[in-house]
Amino acid sequence: MKIIEVVLGKANPDRMNGINQVAHYLSTALAELGHEVTLWGIASNTRHDYPPRPYATVLFRQLPQKWKIDPRLHEAIDQLGADHVVHLHGAFIPEFYHIARRLQARGIPYVYTPHGALTTTAMRKNGLAKRLYFRLFEARIIRRARMVQLLGINEYRCIDTWFHVPNKCLVPNGIDLSELPAGLRPDFSAGDELVFGFCGRMDNYYKGLDVLFEGFRKFLDSGRRGRIELIGDGPDRGWLEDYARELGIADKLVFHGARFGEEKFSLLARTQVFVLPSRSEGFPIGVLEAAGMGLPCLTTEPTNVNSFIRQYEAGFPVREPGDADALAEAMCQAHDAFASGRLALIGANARRMAEEAFNWQHIARQMVQVYRGKAPAPHDRALKPMIHAG
Repeated sequence: MKIIEVVLGKANPDRMNGINQVAHYLSTALAELGHEVTLWGIASNTRHDYPPRPYATVLFRQLPQKWKIDPRLHEAIDQLGADHVVHLHGAFIPEFYHIARRLQARGIPYVYTPHGALTTTAMRKNGLAKRLYFRLFEARIIRRARMVQLLGINEYRCIDTWFHVPNKCLVPNGIDLSELPAGLRPDFSAGDELVFGFCGRMDNYYKGLDVLFEGFRKFLDSGRRGRIELIGDGPDRGWLEDYARELGIADKLVFHGARFGEEKFSLLARTQVFVLPSRSEGFPIGVLEAAGMGLPCLTTEPTNVNSFIRQYEAGFPVREPGDADALAEAMCQAHDAFASGRLALIGANARRMAEEAFNWQHIARQMVQVYRGKAPAPHDRALKPMIHAG
Protein backbone atom coordinates (compact mmCIF):
# COMPACT_ATOMS: atom_id res chain seq x y z
CA MET A 1 0.00 0.00 0.00
CA LYS A 2 1.20 3.54 -0.81
CA ILE A 3 0.60 5.74 2.24
CA ILE A 4 1.16 9.47 2.72
CA GLU A 5 1.21 10.70 6.34
CA VAL A 6 0.66 14.49 6.60
CA VAL A 7 1.56 16.52 9.68
CA LEU A 8 2.17 20.13 10.67
CA GLY A 9 5.86 19.84 11.53
CA LYS A 10 8.56 17.31 10.65
CA ALA A 11 7.47 14.31 12.76
CA ASN A 12 10.58 14.68 14.89
CA PRO A 13 10.25 12.29 17.86
CA ASP A 14 12.66 14.47 19.86
CA ARG A 15 10.20 17.36 20.05
CA MET A 16 7.49 17.88 22.66
CA ASN A 17 4.68 17.44 20.15
CA GLY A 18 2.54 14.34 20.56
CA ILE A 19 1.02 14.46 17.08
CA ASN A 20 4.45 14.60 15.45
CA GLN A 21 5.64 11.70 17.60
CA VAL A 22 2.61 9.61 16.62
CA ALA A 23 3.12 10.35 12.92
CA HIS A 24 6.75 9.23 13.21
CA TYR A 25 6.11 5.99 15.08
CA LEU A 26 3.11 5.04 12.94
CA SER A 27 5.09 5.72 9.76
CA THR A 28 7.96 3.63 11.11
CA ALA A 29 5.69 0.69 11.96
CA LEU A 30 3.96 0.84 8.57
CA ALA A 31 7.32 0.91 6.78
CA GLU A 32 8.49 -2.09 8.80
CA LEU A 33 5.38 -3.96 7.65
CA GLY A 34 6.53 -3.43 4.07
CA HIS A 35 4.30 -0.54 3.00
CA GLU A 36 5.56 2.37 0.89
CA VAL A 37 5.33 5.25 3.35
CA THR A 38 6.12 8.91 2.76
CA LEU A 39 5.71 11.62 5.37
CA TRP A 40 4.72 15.08 4.20
CA GLY A 41 5.65 17.76 6.70
CA ILE A 42 4.43 21.36 6.56
CA ALA A 43 7.01 23.43 8.43
CA SER A 44 8.40 26.94 8.80
CA ASN A 45 11.68 25.71 7.32
CA THR A 46 12.51 22.75 5.11
CA ARG A 47 15.75 21.65 6.80
CA HIS A 48 15.84 17.90 7.33
CA ASP A 49 17.02 18.26 10.93
CA TYR A 50 15.70 15.10 12.58
CA PRO A 51 17.09 11.64 13.45
CA PRO A 52 17.40 8.91 10.77
CA ARG A 53 14.11 7.25 9.82
CA PRO A 54 13.04 4.25 7.72
CA TYR A 55 10.56 6.15 5.54
CA ALA A 56 10.78 8.96 3.00
CA THR A 57 10.15 12.55 4.08
CA VAL A 58 9.14 15.51 1.92
CA LEU A 59 8.96 18.94 3.54
CA PHE A 60 6.83 21.84 2.35
CA ARG A 61 6.98 25.46 3.46
CA GLN A 62 4.28 26.71 5.80
CA LEU A 63 3.25 30.03 4.31
CA PRO A 64 2.49 33.11 6.47
CA GLN A 65 -1.01 33.15 4.99
CA LYS A 66 -2.55 30.02 6.51
CA TRP A 67 -5.17 29.86 3.77
CA LYS A 68 -2.53 29.19 1.15
CA ILE A 69 -0.28 26.18 0.71
CA ASP A 70 3.13 25.72 -0.84
CA PRO A 71 2.70 25.36 -4.64
CA ARG A 72 4.95 22.30 -4.43
CA LEU A 73 2.30 20.67 -2.25
CA HIS A 74 -0.32 21.22 -4.96
CA GLU A 75 2.04 19.57 -7.44
CA ALA A 76 2.73 16.64 -5.11
CA ILE A 77 -1.00 15.97 -4.68
CA ASP A 78 -1.52 16.09 -8.44
CA GLN A 79 1.16 13.42 -8.88
CA LEU A 80 -0.58 10.92 -6.57
CA GLY A 81 -2.29 7.92 -8.09
CA ALA A 82 -5.50 6.09 -7.25
CA ASP A 83 -3.44 3.53 -5.32
CA HIS A 84 -2.41 6.13 -2.71
CA VAL A 85 -4.15 6.93 0.56
CA VAL A 86 -3.42 10.07 2.59
CA HIS A 87 -3.62 10.40 6.39
CA LEU A 88 -4.17 13.91 7.83
CA HIS A 89 -2.94 14.26 11.44
CA GLY A 90 -4.49 17.13 13.40
CA ALA A 91 -7.48 19.45 13.46
CA PHE A 92 -8.19 23.15 12.92
CA ILE A 93 -5.28 23.39 10.49
CA PRO A 94 -6.28 25.66 7.58
CA GLU A 95 -3.80 24.01 5.23
CA PHE A 96 -5.61 20.69 5.68
CA TYR A 97 -8.84 22.16 4.33
CA HIS A 98 -7.14 22.97 1.04
CA ILE A 99 -5.35 19.62 0.95
CA ALA A 100 -8.62 17.74 1.54
CA ARG A 101 -10.39 19.67 -1.22
CA ARG A 102 -7.64 18.96 -3.72
CA LEU A 103 -7.50 15.29 -2.73
CA GLN A 104 -11.25 14.97 -3.24
CA ALA A 105 -11.01 16.68 -6.64
CA ARG A 106 -8.30 14.21 -7.64
CA GLY A 107 -10.22 11.20 -6.32
CA ILE A 108 -7.54 10.36 -3.72
CA PRO A 109 -8.97 8.91 -0.47
CA TYR A 110 -7.84 10.27 2.87
CA VAL A 111 -8.19 9.43 6.56
CA TYR A 112 -8.58 12.16 9.19
CA THR A 113 -7.39 11.99 12.81
CA PRO A 114 -8.22 15.01 15.03
CA HIS A 115 -5.97 13.78 17.88
CA GLY A 116 -8.34 14.79 20.69
CA ALA A 117 -9.24 18.23 19.31
CA LEU A 118 -12.96 17.43 19.08
CA THR A 119 -13.67 16.54 22.70
CA THR A 120 -16.16 18.75 24.51
CA THR A 121 -13.43 20.25 26.73
CA ALA A 122 -11.12 21.00 23.80
CA MET A 123 -13.95 22.63 21.86
CA ARG A 124 -14.75 24.95 24.79
CA LYS A 125 -11.40 26.74 24.51
CA ASN A 126 -11.91 29.66 22.11
CA GLY A 127 -15.36 28.13 21.77
CA LEU A 128 -17.18 30.58 19.50
CA ALA A 129 -14.33 30.83 16.99
CA LYS A 130 -13.86 27.05 17.00
CA ARG A 131 -17.53 26.31 16.44
CA LEU A 132 -17.66 28.74 13.52
CA TYR A 133 -14.48 27.31 11.99
CA PHE A 134 -15.78 23.79 12.52
CA ARG A 135 -19.01 24.46 10.65
CA LEU A 136 -17.34 26.26 7.76
CA PHE A 137 -14.25 24.12 7.26
CA GLU A 138 -13.52 21.20 9.63
CA ALA A 139 -16.91 19.57 9.10
CA ARG A 140 -16.25 19.42 5.36
CA ILE A 141 -12.93 17.66 5.92
CA ILE A 142 -14.70 15.09 8.10
CA ARG A 143 -17.57 14.49 5.66
CA ARG A 144 -15.19 13.87 2.76
CA ALA A 145 -12.90 11.50 4.67
CA ARG A 146 -12.86 7.80 3.88
CA MET A 147 -12.56 7.17 7.62
CA VAL A 148 -12.26 9.28 10.78
CA GLN A 149 -9.91 7.76 13.34
CA LEU A 150 -10.65 8.61 16.98
CA LEU A 151 -8.04 7.76 19.59
CA GLY A 152 -10.25 7.32 22.65
CA ILE A 153 -13.75 6.68 23.87
CA ASN A 154 -14.38 10.31 24.91
CA GLU A 155 -13.80 11.76 21.47
CA TYR A 156 -15.56 8.79 19.84
CA ARG A 157 -18.69 9.68 21.79
CA CYS A 158 -18.29 13.47 21.49
CA ILE A 159 -17.93 13.70 17.73
CA ASP A 160 -21.55 12.73 17.07
CA THR A 161 -22.71 15.70 19.15
CA TRP A 162 -21.39 17.93 16.35
CA PHE A 163 -22.94 15.84 13.58
CA HIS A 164 -23.40 12.15 12.81
CA VAL A 165 -20.18 10.52 11.58
CA PRO A 166 -20.93 6.99 10.37
CA ASN A 167 -17.44 6.32 9.02
CA LYS A 168 -15.58 6.56 12.32
CA CYS A 169 -13.36 4.05 14.09
CA LEU A 170 -11.50 3.73 17.37
CA VAL A 171 -7.77 2.99 17.16
CA PRO A 172 -5.47 4.26 19.95
CA ASN A 173 -1.84 5.29 19.75
CA GLY A 174 0.94 2.81 20.40
CA ILE A 175 4.38 2.42 21.91
CA ASP A 176 7.57 0.92 20.52
CA LEU A 177 9.18 -0.63 23.58
CA SER A 178 12.48 -1.06 21.74
CA GLU A 179 12.78 2.75 21.80
CA LEU A 180 12.99 2.72 25.61
CA PRO A 181 16.51 2.50 27.09
CA ALA A 182 17.26 -1.02 28.31
CA GLY A 183 17.63 -1.46 32.05
CA LEU A 184 15.93 1.78 33.11
CA ARG A 185 13.28 0.79 35.62
CA PRO A 186 11.73 2.54 38.62
CA ASP A 187 12.92 1.67 42.12
CA PHE A 188 9.96 0.86 44.37
CA SER A 189 12.04 0.12 47.47
CA ALA A 190 13.56 3.50 48.30
CA GLY A 191 12.37 5.17 51.53
CA ASP A 192 8.87 6.31 52.43
CA GLU A 193 8.69 9.33 50.09
CA LEU A 194 6.68 8.51 46.96
CA VAL A 195 7.92 10.26 43.82
CA PHE A 196 5.27 11.21 41.27
CA GLY A 197 6.34 12.05 37.74
CA PHE A 198 4.77 14.22 35.04
CA CYS A 199 6.04 14.50 31.49
CA GLY A 200 4.31 16.76 28.98
CA ARG A 201 3.59 20.26 27.84
CA MET A 202 3.05 22.87 30.56
CA ASP A 203 -0.41 23.81 29.29
CA ASN A 204 -2.60 24.15 32.34
CA TYR A 205 -5.98 24.19 30.57
CA TYR A 206 -5.44 20.83 28.90
CA LYS A 207 -3.08 19.08 31.34
CA GLY A 208 -4.87 20.02 34.57
CA LEU A 209 -1.67 20.80 36.46
CA ASP A 210 -3.41 23.27 38.78
CA VAL A 211 -5.59 20.40 40.01
CA LEU A 212 -2.52 18.18 40.36
CA PHE A 213 -0.92 20.77 42.62
CA GLU A 214 -4.11 21.21 44.66
CA GLY A 215 -4.50 17.45 45.02
CA PHE A 216 -0.86 17.09 46.01
CA ARG A 217 -1.33 19.74 48.70
CA LYS A 218 -4.17 17.63 50.15
CA PHE A 219 -2.00 14.50 49.82
CA LEU A 220 0.73 16.14 51.91
CA ASP A 221 -1.86 17.33 54.44
CA SER A 222 -2.78 13.67 55.01
CA GLY A 223 0.65 13.15 56.57
CA ARG A 224 2.08 11.16 53.67
CA ARG A 225 5.42 12.10 52.14
CA GLY A 226 6.11 12.67 48.47
CA ARG A 227 7.37 14.95 45.73
CA ILE A 228 6.62 15.60 42.07
CA GLU A 229 9.22 15.73 39.30
CA LEU A 230 7.93 17.61 36.24
CA ILE A 231 9.50 17.15 32.81
CA GLY A 232 8.43 19.56 30.10
CA ASP A 233 8.00 23.19 29.25
CA GLY A 234 5.25 25.38 27.90
CA PRO A 235 3.36 28.65 28.14
CA ASP A 236 2.12 28.16 31.71
CA ARG A 237 5.33 27.11 33.43
CA GLY A 238 5.91 30.50 35.10
CA TRP A 239 2.33 30.65 36.38
CA LEU A 240 2.58 27.08 37.70
CA GLU A 241 5.79 27.84 39.59
CA ASP A 242 4.05 30.82 41.19
CA TYR A 243 0.99 28.72 42.04
CA ALA A 244 3.19 26.07 43.67
CA ARG A 245 4.68 28.76 45.93
CA GLU A 246 1.18 30.06 46.73
CA LEU A 247 0.11 26.54 47.79
CA GLY A 248 3.26 26.06 49.85
CA ILE A 249 4.46 23.02 47.89
CA ALA A 250 7.30 24.56 45.86
CA ASP A 251 9.95 22.74 47.89
CA LYS A 252 8.30 19.42 46.96
CA LEU A 253 8.35 20.05 43.20
CA VAL A 254 11.22 19.81 40.72
CA PHE A 255 10.79 21.55 37.34
CA HIS A 256 13.27 19.96 34.94
CA GLY A 257 12.16 21.75 31.78
CA ALA A 258 12.05 20.05 28.39
CA ARG A 259 14.10 16.85 28.19
CA PHE A 260 14.27 14.27 25.42
CA GLY A 261 15.62 10.83 24.66
CA GLU A 262 17.62 8.95 27.28
CA GLU A 263 17.82 12.01 29.54
CA LYS A 264 14.02 12.11 29.73
CA PHE A 265 13.76 8.40 30.48
CA SER A 266 16.51 8.61 33.12
CA LEU A 267 14.48 11.27 34.92
CA LEU A 268 11.30 9.19 34.66
CA ALA A 269 13.17 6.23 36.18
CA ARG A 270 13.66 8.35 39.32
CA THR A 271 9.88 8.40 39.82
CA GLN A 272 7.51 5.69 41.03
CA VAL A 273 4.08 6.76 39.74
CA PHE A 274 3.35 8.59 36.49
CA VAL A 275 0.55 11.14 36.83
CA LEU A 276 -1.44 12.86 34.08
CA PRO A 277 -4.57 14.69 35.35
CA SER A 278 -5.66 16.04 31.95
CA ARG A 279 -8.92 17.79 31.19
CA SER A 280 -8.63 16.87 27.50
CA GLU A 281 -6.31 14.60 25.50
CA GLY A 282 -6.00 12.61 22.32
CA PHE A 283 -4.13 9.51 23.43
CA PRO A 284 -1.00 10.61 25.31
CA ILE A 285 2.27 8.97 24.29
CA GLY A 286 3.77 9.96 27.65
CA VAL A 287 1.49 7.56 29.53
CA LEU A 288 2.42 4.72 27.18
CA GLU A 289 6.14 5.41 27.59
CA ALA A 290 5.77 5.48 31.37
CA ALA A 291 3.79 2.23 31.37
CA GLY A 292 6.41 0.68 29.10
CA MET A 293 9.04 1.51 31.73
CA GLY A 294 6.94 -0.24 34.37
CA LEU A 295 5.53 2.87 36.05
CA PRO A 296 2.02 2.65 37.52
CA CYS A 297 -0.17 5.35 35.96
CA LEU A 298 -2.47 7.79 37.76
CA THR A 299 -4.68 9.30 35.07
CA THR A 300 -8.02 11.02 34.59
CA GLU A 301 -10.79 9.80 32.28
CA PRO A 302 -10.05 12.25 29.41
CA THR A 303 -6.64 10.62 28.86
CA ASN A 304 -8.58 7.71 27.29
CA VAL A 305 -6.36 5.11 28.98
CA ASN A 306 -8.42 4.51 32.14
CA SER A 307 -10.38 1.58 30.72
CA PHE A 308 -7.08 -0.17 29.93
CA ILE A 309 -5.64 0.69 33.35
CA ARG A 310 -8.69 -0.84 35.02
CA GLN A 311 -8.53 -3.93 32.83
CA TYR A 312 -4.84 -4.54 33.56
CA GLU A 313 -4.86 -3.17 37.14
CA ALA A 314 -2.02 -0.95 35.98
CA GLY A 315 -2.53 2.13 38.12
CA PHE A 316 -4.97 4.48 39.79
CA PRO A 317 -7.68 5.78 37.44
CA VAL A 318 -9.53 8.96 38.42
CA ARG A 319 -12.97 9.30 36.88
CA GLU A 320 -13.52 13.06 36.96
CA PRO A 321 -10.98 15.64 35.78
CA GLY A 322 -10.77 18.85 37.79
CA ASP A 323 -11.47 17.12 41.12
CA ALA A 324 -8.58 17.78 43.51
CA ASP A 325 -10.12 15.61 46.24
CA ALA A 326 -10.38 12.59 43.92
CA LEU A 327 -6.83 13.15 42.73
CA ALA A 328 -5.57 13.38 46.32
CA GLU A 329 -7.38 10.15 47.18
CA ALA A 330 -5.74 8.36 44.24
CA MET A 331 -2.33 9.70 45.28
CA CYS A 332 -2.94 8.40 48.80
CA GLN A 333 -3.89 4.99 47.38
CA ALA A 334 -0.66 4.98 45.40
CA HIS A 335 1.34 5.82 48.53
CA ASP A 336 -0.39 3.06 50.49
CA ALA A 337 0.45 0.58 47.71
CA PHE A 338 4.04 1.83 47.83
CA ALA A 339 4.23 1.43 51.60
CA SER A 340 2.79 -2.10 51.48
CA GLY A 341 5.09 -3.26 48.68
CA ARG A 342 2.30 -3.69 46.10
CA LEU A 343 3.42 -0.91 43.77
CA ALA A 344 5.97 -3.11 41.98
CA LEU A 345 3.22 -5.54 40.92
CA ILE A 346 1.09 -2.67 39.62
CA GLY A 347 4.12 -1.43 37.68
CA ALA A 348 4.59 -4.89 36.16
CA ASN A 349 0.94 -4.82 35.10
CA ALA A 350 1.54 -1.44 33.44
CA ARG A 351 4.44 -2.89 31.45
CA ARG A 352 2.26 -5.82 30.35
CA MET A 353 -0.49 -3.38 29.32
CA ALA A 354 1.98 -1.50 27.10
CA GLU A 355 3.23 -4.74 25.54
CA GLU A 356 -0.18 -6.25 24.84
CA ALA A 357 -2.59 -3.38 24.20
CA PHE A 358 -0.40 -0.75 22.55
CA ASN A 359 2.03 -2.57 20.29
CA TRP A 360 2.70 -0.28 17.29
CA GLN A 361 2.92 -3.21 14.88
CA HIS A 362 -0.56 -4.36 15.86
CA ILE A 363 -1.92 -0.81 15.65
CA ALA A 364 -0.27 -0.27 12.25
CA ARG A 365 -2.06 -3.38 10.95
CA GLN A 366 -5.33 -1.93 12.21
CA MET A 367 -4.57 1.36 10.46
CA VAL A 368 -4.06 -0.50 7.18
CA GLN A 369 -7.66 -1.70 7.56
CA VAL A 370 -8.70 1.90 8.23
CA TYR A 371 -6.90 3.09 5.11
CA ARG A 372 -8.94 0.54 3.16
CA GLY A 373 -12.15 1.97 4.64
CA LYS A 374 -12.78 -0.76 7.21
CA ALA A 375 -13.30 -0.08 10.90
CA PRO A 376 -11.38 -2.60 13.05
CA ALA A 377 -12.93 -4.05 16.17
CA PRO A 378 -12.54 -1.54 19.03
CA HIS A 379 -10.03 -2.02 21.85
CA ASP A 380 -12.42 -0.46 24.35
CA ARG A 381 -15.07 -2.94 25.45
CA ALA A 382 -17.33 -0.06 26.49
CA LEU A 383 -17.71 0.87 22.83
CA LYS A 384 -18.97 -2.48 21.56
CA PRO A 385 -22.62 -2.02 22.61
CA MET A 386 -22.62 1.43 20.97
CA ILE A 387 -21.18 0.13 17.70
CA HIS A 388 -23.45 -2.90 17.53
CA ALA A 389 -26.41 -0.61 18.22
CA GLY A 390 -25.51 1.27 15.04
